Amino acid sequence: MGQTDLDPNFVVQEAARFIVETPKAQRPRPAIVELRERYPLDLQGACEAVRLANLIRAGGVDAAA
Repeated sequence: MGQTDLDPNFVVQEAARFIVETPKAQRPRPAIVELRERYPLDLQGACEAVRLANLIRAGGVDAAA
């Protein structure tokens, strides 16, 4: 992996963190659309980020991991 390439898991985690930390009122667009515009994610990666955000909110994932 080149130095300019980001680890896909890192990008998904960052996108999930964005969903968890950003109030919905500050995200007027649908989450998938917002994530795909902000992060280098395909549809599958954006969906994974939303799934991870939901797990974090539910307490099913250690947010620090």
